[in-house]
Amino acid sequence: MVGGRKARVALVDDHPLFRQGLLVALRREEDLEVVGDVGSAAEAIELARRVPLDVAVVDILMPTVSGISLTSELFEVWPTCRVLGLSVIDDPGLVADMLRAHACGFASKTQEISEIIDAIRQVLGGLRYLPPRISRDAVEAELVATPAHPMQRLTRREREVFELLIRGHSNDEIAIKLFISRRTVETHRQRIMRKLSAHSLAQMQRVAARYGGLTL
Repeated sequence: MVGGRKARVALVDDHPLFRQGLLVALRREEDLEVVGDVGSAAEAIELARRVPLDVAVVDILMPTVSGISLTSELFEVWPTCRVLGLSVIDDPGLVADMLRAHACGFASKTQEISEIIDAIRQVLGGLRYLPPRISRDAVEAELVATPAHPMQRLTRREREVFELLIRGHSNDEIAIKLFISRRTVETHRQRIMRKLSAHSLAQMQRVAARYGGLTL
């Protein structure tokens, strides 16, 4: 409850099944009211401009605009709205970047729905929530460190390839879109992974989420 009324909650996640599952669970809670569930940052900002929000549950790994960038925008539009970051990745550096963007906590998608709902209540109560398996000391160490920006290591073409890879395009699809050969795409991909110290698509997605999302 907030001031004797139900707390207004917004769900922001580009995965409809997860979002709907959380929505169904929240509708059973007497002290929480979901006033919007959207699948993109643009929709979230539009919602925040129309509806007073008490808390927003924001997926960090969203296409086009990451949850980190969205959290900063939400703070500008509605400074009193508390944000709970959400992701399957629980890297302390990623969590720290979310907190730098004015999030009030972070929950993992691998947690039970009841734990995520408890996390919502904790950030509403002014507490910082982190899952038990995340080291608070590791997050604090990341918070005091100066974050690097590995995207600056990429050339313009590498950035184009990187953003298409993150969006799920295959090497063949990227070759067609950029009018280059498949072998050239593979070469760019190897260079990108080396420059970003990423060894998989999942790790590249983590870099994209941590450093501001996509721009194409």
